[in-house]
Amino acid sequence: MNSPEKLDHLILLTGCSGAGISSSLKHLQDMGYAWMDNPPPGGIIALAQHYRPQQNATRGLVIGLHWREENAIEQLPLMLDALSGMAQRMELVFLEADPEVLVSRYRETRRRHPLANDRTVTEAVLVEIKALQPLRAMANRILDTSLTTLPEHKERLQRLFQPLPSANLIIVLRSFGFKFGLNTDADMVLDARFLPNPFYVPELKNATGLEAPVQEYLGRDGDVQEFLDRLVELFSYLLPRYEKEKKHYFTVDIGCTGGHHRSVFLVQQLAQRLGPMGYQVLVRHRELER
Repeated sequence: MNSPEKLDHLILLTGCSGAGISSSLKHLQDMGYAWMDNPPPGGIIALAQHYRPQQNATRGLVIGLHWREENAIEQLPLMLDALSGMAQRMELVFLEADPEVLVSRYRETRRRHPLANDRTVTEAVLVEIKALQPLRAMANRILDTSLTTLPEHKERLQRLFQPLPSANLIIVLRSFGFKFGLNTDADMVLDARFLPNPFYVPELKNATGLEAPVQEYLGRDGDVQEFLDRLVELFSYLLPRYEKEKKHYFTVDIGCTGGHHRSVFLVQQLAQRLGPMGYQVLVRHRELER
């Protein structure tokens, strides 16, 4: 009797309550993955064993795991060993967010935290984060959802788990403000805070890098132009080599203090320079889109 065909991709999706496990499962389903949310721990191996790729539209399977008992977490290494031979590629993905963000999400949705039997929401969140540290340490990927909107998180999952069939490299250029925190999924982060800041020019303070007065102000500055020239030189060297390694996405974050002036201008200018080199360029302005 022939052994079952291996899965191409098995994703075990877990993490903190409120960090986005359920929404991530839905996004991955939209991308073509078969999925199951929170099967009994003892049934996960049987589920992977009996999944038949040839009978489904996809050969990928994602399983949502919600850990509530410490002994279940202790069993994970043995379970991972057993599952490793059932897929060509297996990943344990851990979702997390800052404690105050998790508390805020529970208060906004008025949902009850699963560990809040005799605890406040804040206490329950902190207890769970501490209990899940061993699980986090075993993860192949850790995705922080503190600063991401649902569309941004979906886009990140697409970059990570649905590579395009084309070998062409897609460049994602994102502006952001350092004072609002870093993104956690960038391949490269550039700091533009050394450049002159239009925020301190009264007539430019409330404008953005998408507007002509700010563009003219920064376009006249020699350091700005030299920075752009050096970046293009750097990317002219790096991008063909990433493409040679079959990398599908390269995400570059450019930050300034507030994410409205310098970083926005640089992203726009860099997109104009990289586009003619034959790359598809996606532009995102985090603080302007919030």
